[in-house]
Amino acid sequence: METTESKIERVKKMLYESQQVVCFIGIGAAMECGAINLFNQDEAYRIEEKYHYSPEEIYSTGFYSARTDFFYRFYHDEILSLETTPNETFHAIRQIEEWGKLRACVTSNIYNLPQKAGIYHVIELRGNIYNNYCTKCGMTYSLDYVRNAKGIPRCTRCGANVRPAIRLNGEMVRNDVMTAAANACQQADMLMILGTNFCDSSVMEILKYFQTKRLVLISKNEHYSDKQATVAIHDEVRKVLPRIVW
Repeated sequence: METTESKIERVKKMLYESQQVVCFIGIGAAMECGAINLFNQDEAYRIEEKYHYSPEEIYSTGFYSARTDFFYRFYHDEILSLETTPNETFHAIRQIEEWGKLRACVTSNIYNLPQKAGIYHVIELRGNIYNNYCTKCGMTYSLDYVRNAKGIPRCTRCGANVRPAIRLNGEMVRNDVMTAAANACQQADMLMILGTNFCDSSVMEILKYFQTKRLVLISKNEHYSDKQATVAIHDEVRKVLPRIVW
C-alpha cells in the first residue's frame, strides 16, 4: 500500500509540471477554519431540535420568502455568529497563485476565506455573506449592517428587505458563475478537490469539464468515490497541502 509520504511526493511532481491548477474548496476545508456543516447528521438534528424545522427547509428560498423573520433569526444565530479565519490551506493556495500556476480557486463556502487569505482568482458558487442587497432597489449593504440589524434588515432608501447574496436551496448557480467555473476546469491541467468528495453536487458539475489526468483529492474522510482520483490522500487538508507546496 502506498504511503502518505509517497503520495505527497507524487502530487508535488504533478504540481511542478502543471501550469493551470484549479483548487476546489469543499465544506471540510472550510470547517477546518471554523465553519460548520449545517447539513451533516449531528448538526441537522441539533437545528431541528432547536428550530423545529430541518436546515434544508430553513436554508431555502421558499422559507426566506414565506418566513423572512424566522430565516433571519436562524441566519444570525447559526451563520453570522461564526468566526472563520483562513488557515494553512488557503495560504498554500495563495502560494500556488503567486507562482502563476493557479487558474482559479472554486469554492462553495460563503465565508470569503480565499479572499481573506489574499487569493485573487476566486469563483464563488454560493456567493458570500459579505455581499448584501436590497431586493427592491438593489442598494448594497455590508455584513456589519446585516449583522447589527434588529430582525429583518431593511433598506435605508426604500424600506424593502435586504437579502444576503448567497445561493439558497432551490436556487440555481448564476449562469456567469457556472460558466467561469466550467471554463476554468476545461482549461486546467490539474484539479485539486479539497475537503469533500466526488459525490458533492458542485464537484460533479465541474468534473464534466475537466479533461486531463492530474486529479487529486485531499479529504479527511474516506468515500467510495475516491477511486476516481489519480491520487487520494486522507487527512485534514491544512496538514497535507502545505507539505505539497512547501
